Amino acid sequence: MAEQKRSPGGREGSGQMAEIVRVIPTRATERQRAADEVSALGAELAPRDPAMGVVLERLADAVKLGRQDDARAYADAIDPRATAEAAIFRRSLIWNVLDVARNVLVFAPIAVTWFGLSTATDAYAKLLAIHPEFSDRPFLLLWEQGFQGVGNTIIFSILAAIDASLIGVLILLSLAIHVRSDLRDAGTRAEALLKESQIRATLAHATSVAASGIGNEEADELLDEMAAEERRLFERAVEREQQLYDLEGAISELRKSSADLAQAASALTSLVKKANEGVRTQ
Repeated sequence: MAEQKRSPGGREGSGQMAEIVRVIPTRATERQRAADEVSALGAELAPRDPAMGVVLERLADAVKLGRQDDARAYADAIDPRATAEAAIFRRSLIWNVLDVARNVLVFAPIAVTWFGLSTATDAYAKLLAIHPEFSDRPFLLLWEQGFQGVGNTIIFSILAAIDASLIGVLILLSLAIHVRSDLRDAGTRAEALLKESQIRATLAHATSVAASGIGNEEADELLDEMAAEERRLFERAVEREQQLYDLEGAISELRKSSADLAQAASALTSLVKKANEGVRTQ
């Protein structure tokens, strides 16, 4: 009778255990699911960053096989922010070319100016060798007059106009690039922050299940860290939005400064032309 009375309880306990085993996935199944998440992320990044795709694929293999040390090593080699930017930001070829052109053109006014000075000094030396009586005339005046046709040089007014044009192009390129990156890409940066949060969660999940086992306390600690990271990323997104509003005022000031500089360059060109006309009338 005692055995018959205990049997219903035993059967009930066995049924509850079977239900728990059926509901809770095994560690291997959890590792497979985490490995699939990492593989999907690697497949998404492989076309833009092949190296990152290889690292994520190796991380997926380490998670699938339960190699905890390898999984942590590969996860530490991944920068979630850079990975998110590579996945979200898509800059066209035209803007990449304009960015490179802007960086190269920074040195163009200096190169043009020194080239003009080099040819001018050479022509001046040749002119004095042929006509020593010109030694009492100003160097800039002779330069503007083309050194009486001696040597091949760019006259001073044309050189000044070239430098002013190059500086104006640099200002316009810098303004266009900054407006695009700081205003038009604001929404893209918000997407990048969300993607970064997803990548951090995926890496944390992958490294946690790569181990053979995990306790409840460790799992709770990991969830707390993920929640804190989520809050930190949200605060960063709000801070970026505030910086965006502040940047709009700075860009307005930059536009005004570029307009003033363009007017100054135009006035300088007009002044040089008037000086040329005065020299020619003399």
